[in-house]
Amino acid sequence: MKVNNYAVNQADKGTIIYDAGEQIKSVSIIIKGRVQAVNNGSKVLLGSGNFIGVADLFSGQYINNYTAYDEVLFYCFPVQTTDELAEVFTSNKDYKGLMAASLTRYVSELEKAYHALKTTAEQLYHFIDKNNRIYTDTGNRLGYPVTVIPSIKDMELYDSDYTIDERKLDYYKECAKIPVDTWKSFCSSGDTVTLYLVEETAELASQLISECGELTEYIKELFFCLMNNSEDCLFKCFATLAISIDEKGGYSGDVIKIIDSIIDQINMVEKIFEEKVGYDLEVERKRMEEIYYFLLSKSSNRKEQMENNFMYTESEVKEVTEELKDSLVQILNYSGQTKEKADDFKQAIVDYINLKDKMSTDDTTRVLRKKLMVHFYEVYELVFLKSCTDRTIPKVIDLFLKYAYMDERMLSGEQLRELYYLEEEEEDFGSCPVYNIKSWLTCILKGEKEPSKNEFDQDYVDMLREKKKRGEITIEEEKQALENPVQKVLYEMRNMFRYNHRLVNGQISTFVPFLFGDNVVKGFKTLLATKRKVNEVVNELLEIDYSIFHREILYVNPEKKIVKEYIMKQVFPDIILFPTVGCNGVMWQEITGKRKSNEGRFMLPIFIEGSLKDILVKIFGKFRWELCRSIQGTAWNNIKEKSLTSEYADYIQFYRKNRDLSEEMKEKLKAQIQKGRNNYREVFVIDYEAWVKSEANGGLRLNRVARGILATYCPFARSIRERIKGQPLFADAMDRFNRNNLKKVKELDLRYRALEKEGVEITEELKETYVFYKEL
Repeated sequence: MKVNNYAVNQADKGTIIYDAGEQIKSVSIIIKGRVQAVNNGSKVLLGSGNFIGVADLFSGQYINNYTAYDEVLFYCFPVQTTDELAEVFTSNKDYKGLMAASLTRYVSELEKAYHALKTTAEQLYHFIDKNNRIYTDTGNRLGYPVTVIPSIKDMELYDSDYTIDERKLDYYKECAKIPVDTWKSFCSSGDTVTLYLVEETAELASQLISECGELTEYIKELFFCLMNNSEDCLFKCFATLAISIDEKGGYSGDVIKIIDSIIDQINMVEKIFEEKVGYDLEVERKRMEEIYYFLLSKSSNRKEQMENNFMYTESEVKEVTEELKDSLVQILNYSGQTKEKADDFKQAIVDYINLKDKMSTDDTTRVLRKKLMVHFYEVYELVFLKSCTDRTIPKVIDLFLKYAYMDERMLSGEQLRELYYLEEEEEDFGSCPVYNIKSWLTCILKGEKEPSKNEFDQDYVDMLREKKKRGEITIEEEKQALENPVQKVLYEMRNMFRYNHRLVNGQISTFVPFLFGDNVVKGFKTLLATKRKVNEVVNELLEIDYSIFHREILYVNPEKKIVKEYIMKQVFPDIILFPTVGCNGVMWQEITGKRKSNEGRFMLPIFIEGSLKDILVKIFGKFRWELCRSIQGTAWNNIKEKSLTSEYADYIQFYRKNRDLSEEMKEKLKAQIQKGRNNYREVFVIDYEAWVKSEANGGLRLNRVARGILATYCPFARSIRERIKGQPLFADAMDRFNRNNLKKVKELDLRYRALEKEGVEITEELKETYVFYKEL
């Protein structure tokens, strides 16, 4: 809310007075009512006579959300630093004592939350550890299958990064009991006592808030071990054990008692969070009740529920079974494929399902895979084009188009249910547009995107021009094809899609284009590459290689009298998720079309095995190289034209004569060149990986020459450069970059001054370019 300084302000119940993370512009004293101070780990209720915002002054921003708990009156002071508190004390001599009393009470309340959370964390850890051992021992002793719960296996006793002075806490707990009048008297002699208390309590409050936040996150992880609806947990494992014993006619009462104690623990943690943390835990109450019902009832399907790990309700399981029954037949009928081809495809699928070794590379299996691929892509084209004209699409068709799901016989029951209920983010997240293959092809069909290049580096226009030259099509046919959205999307499916589908999968010799359960080790939900996941990793890498998506482009603005200037523009690539389980990424295009200002295109599997970060680091390295090569044109390896590719190519070509490299370094580089198959780009990517993953953290993996090139053309973000500038090897490498950057800033400064003298307005684009170099 907007507050008025040196005035009484009124806030209705629920109004946020100060927002966490906002820069401090004022502090206030509560005159009437109560204010709730909430952060990620604690909740404190402050009444009249308490100051709000003072404990936050040392951080420069509000560390709590200060919300009116009921109707509140408060007086506001325009204070941003502790030095300005003297003005508050001048206005009323009692404010010093009130502030001291307020801060000690605040610390005392934080201490209560801290100890409550700390006690809960310790008690919950030992409860889970003890009962997990009981579960394992009981199952093994009685001969029932036992599940190793990953979250419990990795569980460790809480270990704090902070050492909070318990004597100080005891001191301020006692201080909180001192009457306000005593504080007024004690602080009346001068400002020094109060300012010292402000500094001391603010530091302690900051530590307590951080610790409460860490403890809260730790307890949430432990709570996940107790009960969750996505993975194995103690509650469901004991429920499975109880039903297994009951189904065999045994006595499950003792196990059910433990389940009751787990419910008690869940209730206890939920209450602590409500009272001390200020937000509700997401407790799957309805699912817990359903599972408990299965425990006590003799329902005919409780064994099936147990086998499903209680993930889905009875109606949900039934829905999946009915919707996905005869999936292949549904897909083929929807496609309108001819009976002859449909029957051949169905038989090929049966043959594949019945293969003894699906990873075999013998001739018979290879021919079968080839036949499956021909059929799959034909059906995919038919299904996609038909789906674009239908208002409602059956679920099985949606799964086919997004994930290449084909047949329920190729996935386990658990995999089918997980895939069916897989939730994708519909809204865009982050700077990079992320598309599944269905949404990407839809963009091509609608004309929102142009088709990608084919494997011969030809885009759609180039391909048509080549066909016209060879006499395969007429000028009129070329014009029609350029405007035909169906032909464009078919070109995309028959070139970019087919070629990259195998590449992102990574299993070149055993690839099949549809999902089958044998090659899925983890759950689909764990493997799924969402818009959020992809952009989070992209942002993480941008914090290292800040300028990777910036490029220099020509800028013309006749309205502003700008004839020809060069500006830096950040152009994020399109990222396309392919319907497969895979471990590879592909940097398919550094730009789209002929304009240097157009975005690139990266390809990823929609279900990613391995590290998404490692995959994207390789893609980023290839993108750096190809973008520079594209911009430089024929001069990409001309050392007279200084660039990333020309300097690196020269370094690789003449490394044997380089006096800056020792013999040991030369041998190491020789091995690296062999590993990169004598391909400049692949050799560079190896260095780029080391630059981003090791050198950014201070690890020395590159030789002096390679480090100098990367420091010049792939500079770290300023925060990293500041952190490692004390190391001489990095300082030397950064010298050239710093000189070049300073030179560029001076050039721009002089250029923009000249433009201003000519009466030319410095537009936002020009200002942003100047800021880019200034802050780089």
